[in-house]
Amino acid sequence: MSHPSSVPVESRRDLDESSFTPILRSVLHSVPGVLAVVFVDAEGECIDYCSSLPPFDAKVIAAHMLVVTSEVRETTKRRAGEPWAIHVQGSERDIVVRRVTDEYLLVVVTLSMGIPSLLTETIELAVRKLRVESGEVTPRWEPAIDARVRVEVRVAKGWPYAPSAFWMGTERTKVGDVLGRWIEDDDGARLVCFMVRSESGQELTLVHHVEEDRWERR
Repeated sequence: MSHPSSVPVESRRDLDESSFTPILRSVLHSVPGVLAVVFVDAEGECIDYCSSLPPFDAKVIAAHMLVVTSEVRETTKRRAGEPWAIHVQGSERDIVVRRVTDEYLLVVVTLSMGIPSLLTETIELAVRKLRVESGEVTPRWEPAIDARVRVEVRVAKGWPYAPSAFWMGTERTKVGDVLGRWIEDDDGARLVCFMVRSESGQELTLVHHVEEDRWERR
């Protein structure tokens, strides 16, 4: 198994950036080991991408995975229902396919590392954002996935509390630095937001829904 160790350097783009680019870029840079993130349509055409691999390679992989997904759908839909995600594990690279709608796929290429919970949550967050940005509704086959995280807090100077670690599934990630804190209003609900950096260098936002006493990751 390969172990990621550095922030990916993006390859020179051959497409202008779109409103989808920041969403795809967040996946590339949020999870160590991600090599390419491609948003592709039902014809195999690349809508947008963010990649440390050559753009042509990333697009070809995504187009091939569309074919694989179509074949899997034909094989399984009568016996196992609609597939919504596919994981291909190889000796050097893994490929995760996540259906966004009937017409769109998100294809993520990584080092051979399985699917850590951080990658799963990051992909699910990107899928939700892609649907909003493209004006698409949640499809009927969408699984019920709990996007919440468990957060450990500590006493903080100047604040009542701050995150010290967070859990996604069985994976615990320690917070190295709290980079900022702010308050948001969500239709009258108070959200306390923390921008944090993990000990491994990942930056993300942890949001505390105060009234419901629950956390989510952005």
